[in-house]
Amino acid sequence: MASDETPKETGLAGAGKWCAIASELPCSVIVMMFIGQLLGGVWYGPAGATWGAIVGVLLGFVIGTVSVYKTVGHYEEVEKAARTRRQYMPPMEEILEDVEFPLDEEKPD
Repeated sequence: MASDETPKETGLAGAGKWCAIASELPCSVIVMMFIGQLLGGVWYGPAGATWGAIVGVLLGFVIGTVSVYKTVGHYEEVEKAARTRRQYMPPMEEILEDVEFPLDEEKPD
């Protein structure tokens, strides 16, 4: 059985971000449908409201899909950065510091 060095999330630890991702697309579609229906109805009447809603749904789907894609990519980058260990690099002053080691001869017996 191989063991991973990365800690696993248990329970509902990561549920919040996935609920946010799952709600992005439907919210985008609904908001854009409402805006399309409203603007279509104001500009072209009842028939324009229907066509505005259809265009709004399509536009909302495209915007929502791109948003979900970008959000998932961002979360993957955050998780990848959390998994990598940072290497310790001492400051240059510490590297160039002249170290003197006490000699064993100077110890009093």
